[in-house]
Amino acid sequence: MAKEIFIPELHAGQLRIWTEGSEFQYNVVRCGRRYGKTVMLVALACSYVTRLFPKPGTDRKEGGKVGIFTAEYRQYQEIFDALVEILGPLIRSQSRSEKRILLKNKGKIDFWVTNDNKLAGRGREYDCVLIDEAAFTKSPEMLEEIWPKSIKPTLLTRRGRAWVFSTPDGIDDANFFYAICHEPKYGFHEHYAPTSDNPFVPPDELEKERQNNDPRVFQQEFLAEFVDWSKDALLDVEKLFVDGKPVDTPTTCDAIFAVMDTALKGGTENDGTGIVYFALEQTYTAPRLTIIDWDVTQMKASLLPEYIPGVYANLERLATLCRPRMGSYGVFMEDAAMGAILNQKAQTEGWDMKPIDSVLTSKGKDERAILASSHHYLEKAKISHEAFNKTVVFKQKTANHLWRQIAGFHLADKDAHKRADDLFDCYTYGLIIAFGNSAAL
Repeated sequence: MAKEIFIPELHAGQLRIWTEGSEFQYNVVRCGRRYGKTVMLVALACSYVTRLFPKPGTDRKEGGKVGIFTAEYRQYQEIFDALVEILGPLIRSQSRSEKRILLKNKGKIDFWVTNDNKLAGRGREYDCVLIDEAAFTKSPEMLEEIWPKSIKPTLLTRRGRAWVFSTPDGIDDANFFYAICHEPKYGFHEHYAPTSDNPFVPPDELEKERQNNDPRVFQQEFLAEFVDWSKDALLDVEKLFVDGKPVDTPTTCDAIFAVMDTALKGGTENDGTGIVYFALEQTYTAPRLTIIDWDVTQMKASLLPEYIPGVYANLERLATLCRPRMGSYGVFMEDAAMGAILNQKAQTEGWDMKPIDSVLTSKGKDERAILASSHHYLEKAKISHEAFNKTVVFKQKTANHLWRQIAGFHLADKDAHKRADDLFDCYTYGLIIAFGNSAAL
């Protein structure tokens, strides 16, 4: 008895793109958030892997071969899970560690991570290649190396097709997604799909997003337009003021907490250890997060456990000033690299330390910044006089490094790997923990 599977139903806009795209070998879909690109990608993968294609050099047919490429490991996890659930009755074997799904009809789906992997796809052959979040692949490696030398040749013997999906991420001629949307020489047919084309997105909710976001963020994330972020910083630091001035440290609040970002790197070109202290008010006033202190330093990883008790001592000092009704929530720490080690040590030392949700930490820096930007834009965060006037020596420079990092952050920055932004990370984490992910508190 034949096994049935149920491929996700596509809305009218997705069907239009699928139909139009059938006439072209290379397709690129420039779409807004919540348009449904993952559903469309999954539907395409199912369509190809369940069809029978001639096996080159023989008179036999077998299931289609599909290669799915994402910039980072975490980006293909949702796709993998969806395909396993849909294709369940047809699957012969699956392996998340080996990044593949094999079907009983000899169809196959391979998963590849492109960042720092110039060999992604090399040596394979596919009937269809699907590239997700293409704007977030590394530049210029994806455009100059990985696509032309590793991925594109996989389509040669089987006359395969390519579908590329992404929301834009700035203007950069060396970025793969930007280039294939603008340069005809790459041979891609472009499909444009703003969020509003998804009939399942309520117009009133989309209007709320327009009102609650920086116009540039809405233009990029929901209108799916390319925005030049090089001219202005993402976050307007004036929004941290009231009447053009910092605020007083609150004498009462609901809670205080700290967010810490650390790294194992060293040298003047890399991150240090940053920490930002916040006071949260939301019971008797409009929700507000006040930056009440911060610090940034560089030290050997082995000395970090000796630094942590001073963080808790400072939280106690700040608690006497802010008198939090619900006390201190402790320290929120990235659960990666040295942060993971400190989170484990916290259990034996009795530190009140909480790992930041991996769903949040696994997102790219730009994506986290965009998630936090709506709260900043709505002026939910302020900075105290003490935090604004503070300076420390970091990387041989005496300055208010928190202020400099917030004021200097640009999306789609080609030199991001050279930029110190540990305090900026703490600030965006704090906003998202307080307002964008209340369960984390």
